[in-house]
Amino acid sequence: MLQFVLQLYFVAAAVLTIFQANDNAKDVYSAFKTADSFAGLHRANGDLLGITILVMIGCSFGARYPWRTTILTSVLFVLLVIQSFLAYINVPVVAGLHGVNALIMIGLGGYLTGRNWAFRRGPEAAPTTP
Repeated sequence: MLQFVLQLYFVAAAVLTIFQANDNAKDVYSAFKTADSFAGLHRANGDLLGITILVMIGCSFGARYPWRTTILTSVLFVLLVIQSFLAYINVPVVAGLHGVNALIMIGLGGYLTGRNWAFRRGPEAAPTTP
């Protein structure tokens, strides 16, 4: 989930850098150069996210989680592959789905995290009397 939050931070940093530029050519050019470094970090973190999800799939098999969890983790990887294709489509309407797909991935990642959280409190066991 931390990587999803970092992705949102990198996007916000890039966009807000451009928005805060003064209205002259030199400042706008400088803002786009700065935003380009944040966009590069966004892409690098996305590549790292793919490796992380593949490790999650392997751990899901190794920990013998229910098939539902393993399949949903695999769906998360498929959504990431779709996400990478949506980033490079030159049709604005279709490329806009990049953000929608990102929100779906955040929701699914949050669901998987909450569902399989290892440190949550379980139901209290009732004392047994012999």
